[in-house]
Amino acid sequence: MLRNRNFVLLWLAQCVSAAGDTFSFLAIAIRIDNIYADPGSSARALSLVLIAYALPVLIIGIFAGTLVDRWDRKWVMIGSDLARAALAPAFLFLKTSADLPLAVGAAFLLAATSVFFYPARTALLPVIVEKDQLMTANGWMQVGNTIARLSGPILAGIVVARWGTNIAFWVDAASYLISAAFVIGIVGVTTRIVAGMDQKRSAWKDLAEGIRFALSSRLIKGITFGIAVGMLGLGALNVLFVPFLRHIFGVSAEALGGIQAAQGAGMLIGGLILGSLGRKLSPLSVAIAGMILLGLGVGLFGLAPVYSVALIAAPIIGFSIAPINASLQTLLQRGVPQEMLGRAGSVMDMSISLANIVSMGLAGLLGAAIGLRQVFLGGGVLIILGGLIMGGLLRGEESEIRKEEGSDRMSVIKDVKVPA
Repeated sequence: MLRNRNFVLLWLAQCVSAAGDTFSFLAIAIRIDNIYADPGSSARALSLVLIAYALPVLIIGIFAGTLVDRWDRKWVMIGSDLARAALAPAFLFLKTSADLPLAVGAAFLLAATSVFFYPARTALLPVIVEKDQLMTANGWMQVGNTIARLSGPILAGIVVARWGTNIAFWVDAASYLISAAFVIGIVGVTTRIVAGMDQKRSAWKDLAEGIRFALSSRLIKGITFGIAVGMLGLGALNVLFVPFLRHIFGVSAEALGGIQAAQGAGMLIGGLILGSLGRKLSPLSVAIAGMILLGLGVGLFGLAPVYSVALIAAPIIGFSIAPINASLQTLLQRGVPQEMLGRAGSVMDMSISLANIVSMGLAGLLGAAIGLRQVFLGGGVLIILGGLIMGGLLRGEESEIRKEEGSDRMSVIKDVKVPA
């Protein structure tokens, strides 16, 4: 994979921008926690910002996916990076509780531009690598994301502890500019799939076609429902992560970065395994096993009596996240027609985002009502349940995908003319 120049550029773009994101997330969480002394108030305020991050997928996701299928996917990614670079420094103005609406608005706009980036990246990968390399490629993409999670939190913790949170937002902005520069370098592949159709049919017809496809696709419905159930548990944990560590264990900014880095170490191992064995593994089986392991890791994290035990649980969580992300991306890229990837993926993301928003919205209330540890335990159970549901709904789906790919290869062979 590393000999594929375009893939390496896409990989580097993700790695750099993901590392920058860890700076902003840590800085926002610490700023909010410093503003609100009460852990419940801190969790509720952070949940509002995270909900603002999640809402654009729900509100404009399907429209973004439709446009991604019509536009040049490479330049969609570049435009998204440039817009996010301009928006990231807006969090500098979050100084008191009165500034929370501004932070919520900035989070919404930043996520609204990201809604275009990720479907474009998902749709671009299958034209950069061969179909039988997708599992391996997605594994390496997870490795890149992991490198960011390993380096970013450690550096962010050190930078924030020594120079404050302001610098973190400038680092994030710079990371988007570097990402855009890498994407510009991707050449020699078709990055606009439906060029020539734009004048003949409206975007609304494309949108309706994408919705019909997603509603009729067993693959999309199975992934969506299973992950949505899991997100009902996982979304709340994203909100409660910092309050849990700071108020139960009393950890510093450096220690918060250490937990995230430990999770990143687990992701690195999981991604490397997929990068090496991707062609030999069943994507669906990997996804189910990953969700079960993730649920167990989250439960252990919630039960941790001391910080050192939480530090052990973190890499287990990370190890499971990489296989889940890579395998589900592979199933989507192999089972959905190339011209439908943006729309189908957006419909799926909207449903998952709704579950995430509900979970994050209840996080602060649940944390205050039943306790932070109990929320983590319940979240772990929901994640495991989501994996089992997805496995039941998608039984036999992989074999259907392989049959269709085999038919496509045979069609290609029949179309080849042998010279007389």
